[in-house]
This record gives sequence, C-alpha cells and structure tokens, in this order.
Amino acid sequence: MNTGDRIPDKRKYLLENFGRAMQEGWLEVYYQPIIRGSSGRVCGEEALVRWDDPMLGVLNPAEFIPILESVNLIDRLDLYVLEQVIAKLEKFEEIGLYRVVHSVNFSQIDFFSSDIVSEVKQRLEGTSVPPSLIAIDIIESACGTRNETVLSKLQEFHELGFQIWMDDYGNGDLAPILLQQIHFDLLKINMSLVSQLRFNKGARVVSTELVRMAMGLGIEVAAEGVEAEEEVEFLSEIGCAKLQGFYFCKPVSLAELLDRYDKGIQIGFENPDEREYYSTVGHVSLYDLSFASNEENGFIDYFDTLPMAILQVNSEEITLLRCNGNFRKFCYANFSDQRGVSTYYFKSLGNHVGLYAMNAVRQCGVDGKRVIVDERTKNGKMVQTLVDKISQNPVTGMSAVAVVILSVTDIPNSSEDLTYNYIARALAEDYIKLYFVDMEKDEFVEYVSDGKNRDVSVVDRGTNYFDQPELEKYKFVYKEDRPRFIDSFTKENVIRDLNQYGKYTLTYRTVMDGKPTYVNLKAVRVRTDNRHIIIGISNVDAHTREQEAFQRIKEERITFNRIAALSSDFINIYSVDPETGFYEIFKMNPENMLYELEPEGKDFFKESRDRLKEIVYEEDVDSLMKVFTKEHILESIKQRGLFTYTCRIKRIKGGLRYVTMKTALVEELDGPQLIFGLIDVDEQVRKEKEFAEKVSEAEDKAIRDELTGVKNKHAYAIAEEEFNVKIEAGKASEFAIVVCDLNGLKDVNDNFGHQTGDEFIRAGCKIICTVFAHSPVYRVGGDEFVVIAQGADYGNIDKLLENLEKVNVRNKKKKEVTIAVGVSKFDGQSEMSEIFDDADAKMYLNKKRMKKGEPTHH
Repeated sequence: MNTGDRIPDKRKYLLENFGRAMQEGWLEVYYQPIIRGSSGRVCGEEALVRWDDPMLGVLNPAEFIPILESVNLIDRLDLYVLEQVIAKLEKFEEIGLYRVVHSVNFSQIDFFSSDIVSEVKQRLEGTSVPPSLIAIDIIESACGTRNETVLSKLQEFHELGFQIWMDDYGNGDLAPILLQQIHFDLLKINMSLVSQLRFNKGARVVSTELVRMAMGLGIEVAAEGVEAEEEVEFLSEIGCAKLQGFYFCKPVSLAELLDRYDKGIQIGFENPDEREYYSTVGHVSLYDLSFASNEENGFIDYFDTLPMAILQVNSEEITLLRCNGNFRKFCYANFSDQRGVSTYYFKSLGNHVGLYAMNAVRQCGVDGKRVIVDERTKNGKMVQTLVDKISQNPVTGMSAVAVVILSVTDIPNSSEDLTYNYIARALAEDYIKLYFVDMEKDEFVEYVSDGKNRDVSVVDRGTNYFDQPELEKYKFVYKEDRPRFIDSFTKENVIRDLNQYGKYTLTYRTVMDGKPTYVNLKAVRVRTDNRHIIIGISNVDAHTREQEAFQRIKEERITFNRIAALSSDFINIYSVDPETGFYEIFKMNPENMLYELEPEGKDFFKESRDRLKEIVYEEDVDSLMKVFTKEHILESIKQRGLFTYTCRIKRIKGGLRYVTMKTALVEELDGPQLIFGLIDVDEQVRKEKEFAEKVSEAEDKAIRDELTGVKNKHAYAIAEEEFNVKIEAGKASEFAIVVCDLNGLKDVNDNFGHQTGDEFIRAGCKIICTVFAHSPVYRVGGDEFVVIAQGADYGNIDKLLENLEKVNVRNKKKKEVTIAVGVSKFDGQSEMSEIFDDADAKMYLNKKRMKKGEPTHH
C-alpha cells in the first residue's frame, strides 16, 4: 500500500531524504537501449532514474525532479546517475561485454548551480571510461540561443571528447538556429511526433525533413517512443539510424540486464569495430531518389520514390538489410514465390532468373564500381538497376550495396525489349576471350567474357595482332602444342580459310588454373565488310577429352578386358608380369598421381612396397608389409581366387581415406598377368562404421531409462548375470547393493499429475547419482533405484549414506523428495539376488521409520 497519504508534506519529505536516498540505494538507475536499425544491435543506452521510497513507493522522475530543481539540488542527482553509469561501464570492461555510449540527462540548472564540466571530468579521471562513451543529453528548450552559459559549457564538453545530444528535437522552433551555433552528435526526435507517424502524413513529412536536415549537417538522428513495426520501417527508410522505445525494450536495471545476458535473451551490444559500417548503412535515406507527381486529385505524393534497397553481400550470400515500401511492392509483384525470403545463397541459386543482377551486386561489393545492369524477370519484364557500394564491414568482410530500380519495361511477348547489351551477354557467355581485329591495319580490341555474370568488358587494345613478339604471342599456348599453333595461326592461313570455308578454326591447349585445357579458336568475318574479323576462343576441354577418351577406349580394349576382372572405384590399375615383375600403369584419374608409380617399371613388388611406405598411414604400414609380398599374394590368389587387403592412405589434401588393394590373375594372349587395382572404398567403410555406431547407440538406448538417463532394469539383469558368473568363479571383488526408494511419489502423481511426478523422479535420481558418483545407478521400478557400489564408493559407503541422510533432512523441511535406503554388502553369498533381497528388506524397514519420524540407521 502506498503510504504517501500519511505524509502531510511530500515536498519536505523528499528534500529531507534526498541524501539518504542516494546513500541507501533508493535511487536506482535504469537503462533503456537505443537500437541501430541497420544492425538490430544496441548502439547506445539512456540512463533513467527511479526513486523507490520505503514510504512513498516507486516515484517517477516527474514527481521529484522539479522539486530538486527548485532548490538547485538537481546537479547532485545528475552526477549521481553519471557515477552509476561509469560503474556500469567499468563492470562491462571487466566482464568483457561490448561498451556503447551512455546518455545522461542534464538539467539546464546544472550549468548554473555548479562547475558542471569540471564535476563530470573529475568523475571520469582514473577510470577506464573515455569521454566518448558519455553523452551529455539536454533538451532543446534548455539551451536557448541567447543562453551563452549553457552553450559555452556544451562547447567545452565537446572539445573534451564528450558527445552532445539534443533531446526533444522538433518540439520547439530553436533547433535550426542552435544547430548553426554548436555541433550536436545526435538529435532525438520527440516521442509526440513519433506517435503520429502511423496516422498523420504531415508528421511523416516533418520527420523526413528533420532527418534530412540533420544528416546534411553530419548529425545522427534517433527517435524516441517507438512502439510499432510500422514506425520502425518508416524511420529506417528515411535514414533515422537509431531507434528507442517499448517496441524493442523497456528501461531495465543493471541486474536485469545482466540476467538477460545469462539467459541468452539479450538484444546484444554492437561490436565497436562494426559501428562505422552500420552507421554508414543506416544513414542512407531510402527516399533520396524520390520524385513528386501530380495526381488527378491535385495531391502530391511526397513519398513516391524509386524502389530502393540496401543489400549485404559476400562471395557466398546476399542478404536484405533495408528497403523502402516501393521496393517491397516491386519484389511482391515480380518475385511472389520468394516472399518472406531475406537471404539468398549463391551456391543454391543455379541458373536462376535474376542471377546476373545478383552477381553484379556481388561484383560491386568486391570492386566498388558503380554499374547499371538490365535483367529480365520471369514474367518478361526488363528491369534496369543501379548498383553502388556504400561500405564494407571490417569484421565480417560483408559489403553493403545500394540497389535502385531505375525502370521496368513491361512489354510481354515482344522482342523489342531485348536490349543489345542483353543479347551480346547471352551470345558471349561461352567465350573465354573475344578479339575484334582490323585485318588491314592489324589493330585489335580484346574483350573478356564473364560467364557467371554474362558480361563482356574491354581488357586491352593494340596493334600488330599477327606480328607480336613470339614470347608474348605464344606464351598462353601449352608448350607441346606451340609448334603446331605457330605453323597454323598465321594471317595468311586465316585469310585463306575465311575465303575458302567462311571461317577459320583451330583446337589447341592453353594453360588454365595451372592445367592444360583444350580451347577452340574460331574466326569469322564481320558481314558489313571484308576488313574486320571477330575471333572467339571458347573452352572445349570437356568435349575434346570425351573424344580422346572414346578413342583411347577403342585403342585399349585389352586393358578394359583386364579391368573387367575387377570391379569398383579404382584409383590406379597396374598390369604385372608375375614372373619378371615388369609392370605398366593404366591411369584412371590424374588427380591420383600421388599414389602412382612410374608409368612402367621392372620390379613391381619392390617399387610398390617402397611407395606404400610413404603413402600408407603409419599405424597400418607394418601389418601391410607382412602380407604385401609376391609369395603371399600368389598364394592368396591360389587359395581364394583373389588377394585383397584394406588399409588407410594419406589424402592429397590432408586426412585419411580407406582403400582396398585387390589383385587377380588373368590369362592373356602372351601369358598370365597379374591385374593389381587400388580401389577407393572410403565411403563404403565409413558407412559401415556409421552403421555399427548406430547399432551400438541403439543397444545403449535399449538399456537406458528414457526418463532419467540412467541404466534400466534390463541393464541391471545383465549386470546381475555377469556378477553371478564372477561369484561362481570366485572372482568377485568387494561390492555392495544399495536399494533406494523415493518417498511420496503416489501422492505427487495423485495431487499434481504425472508430469510433476516425472520431475519428482528425475530429482530423486539426481540425488542418488550425485551421492554415488562413482558407481552405476539403475532404475528398476517406478520409484525404485539400485546402486552397485564398488571401488571408492564401497570404501566410503558409510560416509555416503550420511551425506544422503543430510539431504533427506534438508529436503524434508523443504517438502522435497526424500529417499529410503537399504544396503547389503557381498559377503560370500552365492547369488546377487540374495544380496538384493537383504538390501530391499532393509530399505522397507528404513522407509517405515521415516514415515514414523524415527531416526534412521543404515
């Protein structure tokens, strides 16, 4: 009950107890976070004070601040709040949390009643808190244009490195004049204006202009009293970078804030290293590219703007950070199947509509070049888009890129909207390089086609295309193909073939990514004259190698007959003469050269053993060497028809993989041959191991009690049988059986339900497992558990039972679970059941004593 009505003079009471309130903690500081809209993280906090009086209850600032101001005591309160903020920031430094700027509200009276600058500066001395983390927050009306004292001291604060914030921005008519006289770091739009944004278009226009003016002066803007998602969206769109209000979080105490971190429900403070990045992203107004249009009714739509968004991109993904309403409408109209999706992963897009535009965004994030691209949508529209990089995150490496839809051409089922740029990109997609050559002047322009982005760009211009220095001209040709290339690719041969066949073509190998790659050079004349030609070089490696492989298959039928003797995923195959040891290799995959011998050799078994010692996993080498001999392999083939052995070899890029060596003897025209294959069985072996692990897991699950996680009665039966065998053989070591029964489970189930009963059982099980920490625990009934105490638990059995008794005494007072216990030690009994029955009988005796409240003895 509020007892304020029993205090005749509330003002006098507050003034008399003000000092005591600070000393005894009646004045508590609460913190309301300020959220950066572009990151969703806390970028600042406002310190607010509440008076929790033992007589008057909780008082709002409006009840005591005017009283303190009237007697010039308000500076003591504001400095008290500052001290609490400094202590909080010091604690954050100690526990490793990110620190953000904290604003402290200062009254106009503070600037006259004390040397406020010195007082603030003094409190920061000797602490880890720099002035840049403290914002001097003062309302617009408190720093009038003629109030030289306030303005001069604000300037002092600014020069010392403190931030200066103006509260209630837009509430009066002084702000534009003040902004010319002193630099404010942040202006806070007053909550009365924010509350009208959802209902009043005029309020939205005023807010937009206030933000625009502040940003033009290099000042950040925050909005107070944000309570709805529509307000968040609008304020973010106009470039109001910071937001504060109940939509995000109410003011919380320091204790509650730390508790939120412990529970993992915090909003999270922003990383200082990312502050500049998200600040830059947040300051972009998504209405800067707006245009006014007169509607039929005479009204001008202030917010009729080009669709605009800010995307965050790296090589792997692209994410929507911010967008305006028209961009959302554009996406809903053209990509309705993607509604609600905010992140795209390049690896999963495939040849997706819009991929070219997305790749343009990705490329802009890398090189920072502003581009205009055009792209077709699923419904046949041609979209022209401006792409421009804004900033780059120094922590994640992600780039913020602005995207503006400049135009949308809607001409379905028509070829007129196919731009030359779009057609050229599509036709050039398969070419690595393109050359436009003037055959008379021997001048050329070199183009490069970006297949992923479907784009073509000029990379070089020059003269003497056919007469370049030999080294420069032919360095890109694979060395084995250079003689043929030099003889064929001459100006005379090109002109001859163009005249005779209308084209010139040449297939050769060039080096790409360090590997010889087949390409096709094709030259054709430009139809408008006989002077210019276009030369395109395309990648035909896959096609050419397919043809080579087909030819090789025809030429090596015998080798493929040998392969038929074995079947699996071969790494390498060798044909070995069993008499001489001479061998030849059949290469299955160039990637496996690490595991190969020379193309041919004289002693397969010796050379193989030497090579295997290098590539086989060290732990498998000794056992392999015992069986990998000519004699053992031939004997194995004689006995079983095949020699097989599985071991682990080192991967080319690190790690291990399982392989099987398989050898068969086949009859050839020129005599018997050993066919040796090295086979990749890694996937198969790992699947078998995974299956075995799952079987083991299933077996473990079968002997685990689902409710408590300890072993169940089936596991106890297995243990009982194992102990009986040891007892019969005279090999049983010291042990005891402890039978435990939870008291009162039936009452809990009847009165509170079985769900509470399950919690009751788990609590009892936890007590038993804690006491007998070194022994197996079994749940053998609903509320009955058995412990087989061995080792340290057996040696300390009396001490452990005393510990359990202490738990029972404590839990009985707290009306929590208590446990009846009976213990029986192995002392020559013939079977486990005898020991169990003895312990069970003692447990029931103990249970009766506990019900009567008598002392228990174990």
